[in-house]
Formats: sequence, C-alpha cells, structure tokens
Amino acid sequence: MTLGVFVTSTQGMLSQSHAMEQISANVANVNTVGYKKVRTLFSTQMTQNSQMNNDHLFSAGTVDQRFVAVAGALTSTNSVYDLSISGKGFFVVEKDGQQLYTRAGDFLGTAVPPEGYDAPEIEYYQPTNNAGVTTQKPSPNYLINSSGLYVMGWNVNPLTGEYSSSLEPVNISPPEYYPGHATSQMVLKGNIPADATTTQKQSFPVYDNDFNSHSMVMHWEPVEGDANAWNLTFNVEGATVTSPPAQIRFNENAQLVSPYPSVSMQIQWEGGGTSTVTVDISKMTQYATELNGEVLSQDGKPYGELVSRSWDSNGVLTAYYGNGSKLNVCKVAIAQVQVPNMMEAVSGNMFAYNTQAGDLEIVDLEETPDQRMTQVAGGSLEGSNVRLEDEFTNMIITQRAYSGSTNAFTTNNEMLQEAISILS
Repeated sequence: MTLGVFVTSTQGMLSQSHAMEQISANVANVNTVGYKKVRTLFSTQMTQNSQMNNDHLFSAGTVDQRFVAVAGALTSTNSVYDLSISGKGFFVVEKDGQQLYTRAGDFLGTAVPPEGYDAPEIEYYQPTNNAGVTTQKPSPNYLINSSGLYVMGWNVNPLTGEYSSSLEPVNISPPEYYPGHATSQMVLKGNIPADATTTQKQSFPVYDNDFNSHSMVMHWEPVEGDANAWNLTFNVEGATVTSPPAQIRFNENAQLVSPYPSVSMQIQWEGGGTSTVTVDISKMTQYATELNGEVLSQDGKPYGELVSRSWDSNGVLTAYYGNGSKLNVCKVAIAQVQVPNMMEAVSGNMFAYNTQAGDLEIVDLEETPDQRMTQVAGGSLEGSNVRLEDEFTNMIITQRAYSGSTNAFTTNNEMLQEAISILS
C-alpha cells in the first residue's frame, strides 16, 4: 500500500509539473501569431508490480491536446505580406523538401529562391523615354515565414495569364508597368444640338502604337436644307486620317438612323505605324440641348505604373495599374485535413501531417467553389487562441493538484518513518 501511494503521488507530481510547463508555454505565446494552445489531459495508468505479488498500481498519466481547430482573433495590418485564414485549412510552407503547414500568416519577402528551384525568366514590358517598348526581368520577392520556409502556391505567367501547373514558391512581385494598347475601337455617347447652324466639334483621346495619347476631333457639319443630317469627318493630332465623309441622319425622336451605327478610319501616325479605329456612334442623339460627349469605352490605354496589390478571398494576389489594368500575380495553396487537432506539432504554429488527421488535400480555393467556408484575407493576421483568464484558472487548479500530490507523498513518508520507528 505504501509503495503504491509513493508511486501514485510521484506520478501525480510529475504529471502536474508537465501540465504547468504547458500552461507556461501557452502564456508565453499569447502574442505569437497563429499559436495553438495546448491542454494537458489526465488519464489513469495501471502498472503491475512484479515484486509485490503482481499487485496493480494506479497512477496519473498525461496526454497533450493541441487546439488546432480553434481559431484565434483576426487583426488588421494592411500589409501585403500578411495573410489569414477564416475557416479550416493551413498555409503550405516548404524548404529542402520538407512540407509543413501553418495558420501563421506573418510572412516576409526574400529575393533568394529556394535551392534547386529554377524560376522562369519572364520578361515584362516597360516604357522608355522615347515611348518605345523594351523589356525587364521580374524582381523576385518570394514569401517566406519566420522560420525561412517558402510559402507554396501557383504563380502566373504575366504574358499568358496562366498559372503554373504544380506547386511552387509564390512570387508576389508583379511587373512594374503594364503595357498599353493602341486604340482600335471605341464607343461614344453624346448629343449634337438640333438647332446648331455651324460645325460642332467633339474631342476624345485615342492612343497610338506606342500608347501615347492623341486628340481625335469629330467635326459635325450641318447639311444645308436638312435639319436632321450631318456630314461627319475626323482629324487626329499628330496623324493623317483617311476616312470618307459620312452623312449621319437622326429621326424625329432625335435617335441615330442606320446605316451608320459606327464609322471606321485609317490613321497614319507621324511617328510611324498605322491604326484602324472603329468608332461606335449609335448612342449619339440630336436634342435641342447643348453639345456634349463622352467615351463609354475604348480598348486604347497608355502604359500603367503599378499602383497597388491586394489579396482576394480565394488567396489570389492581384496587381492594379494606373491605366485601369489589373493582373493576377499568384495564389496561395490551402491544405485541409479532416481532424486538424491530430496534426503533429513541430512548433507552436507549424505542423506536420499525421495520418490520424485524415486525408490531406491541397486546395485551390479559386477552383473549388464548394470550399467557400474557407477564405483568405490579406492585410490581416490570426492571433494566438490562448485566453489568459483560462490559463490562470488552469494554473491555480494545477498548483492545487500538485500540492495535493506533495502532501500525499509527505504524509506517506511520515507514516513509513513512524512504522520503521515502531518496528525498531
């Protein structure tokens, strides 16, 4: 009996000491991004004492449970390097062939690619001083976590818009400039005064083959003797225009009459090169109001300089440019398992796959609409799921349990000493 009490009380002290270590670790990581708290669960262990007639001794054992599936609070950072996950899943990080999983999205940037990784050399367009076209190689900026592991996903070829076919370190550096586009078609909206007796002029921008802007002027000359008819001609700043005059007619409702819903012209640019521009004028009107006009749409645009980058809920990074263009840059992969709490902890916020967690699936959120319960948020971080009030409560309970085991050990020792004294 005495030996059993010694074993039980000693194991109790060891178990409670271990529990106190886990509580201390939780408290120390209360501000660690993506940290998952640990709870020490106690179980009764039965051991057999072969020296005492095969008596069975009962003692306390421990099992650590990490609460991976419990999310921490999200905080906004507004940094393009920071990501968080709402719902189930992990970011995939890798280095030297070791693939791990984390909820901690406090990533950094590095220009150094992983060893053995041959990043494609894709050339980007950029403007030159004389508005010509030259190229530049991308500036690599790979996402890594605080342990130096590379964040995995799929990169976009900016020239084709296609994603890589296999997982690779994501490069969040987009082209510095987005190429422009020469104007080939445009849609106009406006009004020509019905009571005008002189030529009406409207000016709109068009873009040449070097993506420079020029003023295109439309001349609406009233046809003598016909209040609803106009001769339409064009000229373009810095170019020669070839386009026969078009006679445009409006009906009694001030709406354009066929056959001229659009007009095409040939443009010879003074700097070299030609363009064919089709102007849709079907939305022009002839009311007795003032002259006005606007470009509803056109495919011409100048060079655009990079303005901003942002992540969407599918983990796709998009670059936005000053000319209105946008370009997908990359997207991060999400790993999902059936029982996250069974993942093997490598550290407080990184985990290795364990078969007890169920099947592991690498998910592309953009291609899996059934995974909409999982979302990625840029410019935010998931904090630790440790609650100090819970940890201090557990600390008090653990201290009392430790004291109880200590008292049992001390009392049993005193009883043993007293028995020895009586027998002697």
